Amino acid sequence: MKSLVQISSLLIGLVFFLSACEEVIDLPLKDAEPKLVIEGSVSNLRTRQSVMLSEMQPFDSEIRRKVVSGAEVFLNENNGTWRQLSEAGAGNYVLDNLKGIPGNTYELLVNYQGQTYQAQSTMPDVVRIDSTGISINTFDGSRRTPLALYQDPGGVPNYYYFQLRINEEINTSLFLYNDKFNDGKYVLQNLDDFTLDLARGDSVVIELRNIDRDSFRFWEAVQSQNGTSASPGNPVSNITNGALGYFSAYAANSVYFIVD
Repeated sequence: MKSLVQISSLLIGLVFFLSACEEVIDLPLKDAEPKLVIEGSVSNLRTRQSVMLSEMQPFDSEIRRKVVSGAEVFLNENNGTWRQLSEAGAGNYVLDNLKGIPGNTYELLVNYQGQTYQAQSTMPDVVRIDSTGISINTFDGSRRTPLALYQDPGGVPNYYYFQLRINEEINTSLFLYNDKFNDGKYVLQNLDDFTLDLARGDSVVIELRNIDRDSFRFWEAVQSQNGTSASPGNPVSNITNGALGYFSAYAANSVYFIVD
């Protein structure tokens, strides 16, 4: 399909670097006791997978959250052999030589202070960005925001998480969409957080992550609690035993362009 603007090939090293940069979430915590937070993912873009562990502290604590060291963390693929992750830094557990494959199911197991936490996620198929462009928001000071065109697969539910990186910095806004109203259609998505304004010469990376339903529900809850929820609570998690956070196997692809 003819691109709206010229798309440059994304260097492998850049893809790897971007995929390794994950947003650290800050959850509103209603409970009085500290809660374990697990932030784990398996991606098709990289061969090193990571899981971050921390504890959210009660509101009256001077420390909002602290990293968790000394846990046992394991991953498996399609009910295969459990592989243990090593702690590469405080609270950051990694596993090398595992590249996610769409359609495969990944399981996470964490042992910490005598408690066991588990989660499962099946990696969706890849939905690729066909082309990109720029939207001129003439009703809002002529702000310029990125566009992404993609073909939604028909007959199956799809959930999308877009990550933007502008001039080497990750945009922390949550761009979440599903195909409830555009199943099987071409979608031209305007990635606008109502503050973004691209300038000539800006470098833009759009990463389209295809996530599962549980991951979508988690991020949707986080998004709704970003100052808009009347009664914030702990976002629903796909992790057992009362842990907060998420475990997501996602299939992604990225495009890179320079704003004209």
